[in-house]
Amino acid sequence: MIIETSVIYGRKILSGIARYLRSHHRWSVFVDQRELGAGPPAWLFTGKWDGILSRPTTPELAALFRKMKVPVVDLNDLHDDLGLPWVGSDHRSIGQLGAEHLLERGYRNFAFAGFSNELWSAQRCEGFKAAVEAEGFSVAVYESPWRGRDVPPWDEDSTEIVRWLKGLPQPLAVMACNDARGLRVLDACARADIVVPEQAALLGVDDEEILCELCSPPLSSVEPDPERIGYVAAELLNAMMSGKKPPQLRTHVPPLRVVARRSTEALAIEDRVVAMAMRYILEQAAFGCTVEEVRRQVGVSRSVLERRFRQQLKRSPQAAIRTAQITRIKQLLTETDFTLEQIAERCGIEHAEYLSVMFKRLTGSTPGEYRRSLHKHPKRRAG
Repeated sequence: MIIETSVIYGRKILSGIARYLRSHHRWSVFVDQRELGAGPPAWLFTGKWDGILSRPTTPELAALFRKMKVPVVDLNDLHDDLGLPWVGSDHRSIGQLGAEHLLERGYRNFAFAGFSNELWSAQRCEGFKAAVEAEGFSVAVYESPWRGRDVPPWDEDSTEIVRWLKGLPQPLAVMACNDARGLRVLDACARADIVVPEQAALLGVDDEEILCELCSPPLSSVEPDPERIGYVAAELLNAMMSGKKPPQLRTHVPPLRVVARRSTEALAIEDRVVAMAMRYILEQAAFGCTVEEVRRQVGVSRSVLERRFRQQLKRSPQAAIRTAQITRIKQLLTETDFTLEQIAERCGIEHAEYLSVMFKRLTGSTPGEYRRSLHKHPKRRAG
């Protein structure tokens, strides 16, 4: 297993592999402590291996793997298609999920802070932009090198981010390509006297809990599913070592959820009535609410509420409620073993059949298909 142990993403992949091995076949495993981006170890080409799981795969290394004639599952995020069976994060879906989280909070000004010439960052940016632009808004993008000789000094990069942020309209919603980038943007906001989240909301990726909680304010983050990547990759490699052909060349693993913290807590809605209504909807998503209940909460007529929602958010109050409910349903499908009846009850939906119809219409898959796609072999916690 050629997988970095220096960052949480790689360690969670290893955790998923370990979970597979506990419940299935036992392998004789060779792995050592590795840094992210480290080259292939010398022992790789001296041993006789039954199978290989590789994160730092390059075109040159992929060619060597083919010459070795050994089953290999590629786990890299830097190269698009190396001709090997591949399992990894659906980075475009990560960007899309981040955009949905920020759009839900009423933002109209969007930005993405990424790393140049990094495939995973570019794909997260593509997903973010596509979701934002589908709602009629544009995205400002800042990129600088992450690796190599062209990486700018820390202070120079921070100065450029400050200059970039100062030129953007507020209130602003920024998605960073990962939590480390988010920390840099958060620091730049402080230098630019931009208050987070009141003037700028900030969202990272990877949910490195210690890093996110070290931030001030704590950083919201999209949580990918590297444990599932590890599990699926081990399952695939085991099948290949048994002589089976992979059913598909590329397996994209969707993210789990957005872990919301203080950095995206504010609502960027100028209309006080719509802001009050959205806060009520977000707070009640776990229990369910109706447009009539929202109307009574804010004290305006149904027609006024509808008109103001469309002016401010380009959608109806009912659509906002449904979006919040879908987010809650996905969370319960991911984190619990609740039946559809139990989930419907907790989301204020009278019939499980209607929940299924609504979920299919808004997501493109049934609740059962969504839950099966998560491929969560360990027992879910019921809570």
